Amino acid sequence: MRPSLDAPWWRAAAMLMLASAAGCAGRPPHVATPSRVVDVEPLHIEASRGESGYRFRVFDAQSVFERALALHRAGRCDAAVPVYDRVADDFAGSRYVSAALYNAGLCLAGNGELRGAAARFARLVAEVPTSPDVRDARFELLDLDVRLERWPAAVETADALLQDASLSPDLRVEAMARRAEALFGAGDLARAAAEADQTLRYARLRPASDPVRDDEFLASANFVLAETIRARSEQIEVPEGPVAVQRAALERRARLLLEAQDAYFDTMRWTNARWAAAAGYRVGEMYERFWEAMMGAPVPPPPTRKSPSALRLYRHDYHVSLARLIKPLLRHSISYWELTLEMTERTGVQTPWAARIREDLAVARARLADQPPGPDALERAAQASAKGAAKAGARGRGHRANRAP
Repeated sequence: MRPSLDAPWWRAAAMLMLASAAGCAGRPPHVATPSRVVDVEPLHIEASRGESGYRFRVFDAQSVFERALALHRAGRCDAAVPVYDRVADDFAGSRYVSAALYNAGLCLAGNGELRGAAARFARLVAEVPTSPDVRDARFELLDLDVRLERWPAAVETADALLQDASLSPDLRVEAMARRAEALFGAGDLARAAAEADQTLRYARLRPASDPVRDDEFLASANFVLAETIRARSEQIEVPEGPVAVQRAALERRARLLLEAQDAYFDTMRWTNARWAAAAGYRVGEMYERFWEAMMGAPVPPPPTRKSPSALRLYRHDYHVSLARLIKPLLRHSISYWELTLEMTERTGVQTPWAARIREDLAVARARLADQPPGPDALERAAQASAKGAAKAGARGRGHRANRAP
């Protein structure tokens, strides 16, 4: 189940055009219906007084649920949710409560009301713990907790899911990958990296008769692994001091940058268009941030004592020389962003990463235009290196296409 180690990610673009048509893979949401039959449902009677006397209306959980379900299926979620809620509020203990809460959660999530949706799924888990809808409700809640950046809650929900020994390999990978994402969001880089690595190892060691079939959350886990390495790299600051001291810090950061880049390339090789776009953005961003870190680093002290005016000239000359030397970092950033943007346009994948690339690409191009001219040999080497690195990949097995759900 490992992604190819020899397929350069840019060659996967043709496969991404097919994979992206499937959209975001995973568990397709379903509209829940009660799963068991009981003999008697409680009745509610409403009385109203009019000019001709009292009028009575008798209804039960089933009739209310069916009215909500009809509104839901007609696309009228705003009207359906209050009716679903009435089932859960007025008919506690009814076999329709679980389905009503689950469907209300789906409606609210579809309308972008994430907190309201999460509240319905959490209520289902708490109030109807034996319902067959609980597992799906937990997966929906896990997705919402991650989107709402409620990291401790997401970890707790993932832990509850992973206690279920009956999870299929794909569902287990989904819960593990989400847990890794939540740990990273909470700032726990070590545990996030370990969870992401364990997710990938679990898939890799599955028997051929029972593999992980969906690459969506394997790509997600690979991305989280890359993110942890990038974050460690960017935590390294360039200290004040002589060149030798600064060089040691920069070399540590550069090693981690290259390690993160390899992990992002592994993410791209899963040929999942959404995660490939995210990974491509991050690679370009890493080079830009490395450039910013170097340009913003303290100027090393001059080898000899200088007057204030001479010191100002020394610092100016140092920045000009440094800018000329590290200009290839900006070229790397621009090249990766251009290639990633081209991939998103060809595959037609809709992702917020494309908008971020366009915005940051304009800034990087303007910065590059402001840089002093570099030596011709250095300019040529930078352009060749950026193109070659974007097409790099280790030699070995062939790549896999992402499968439609």
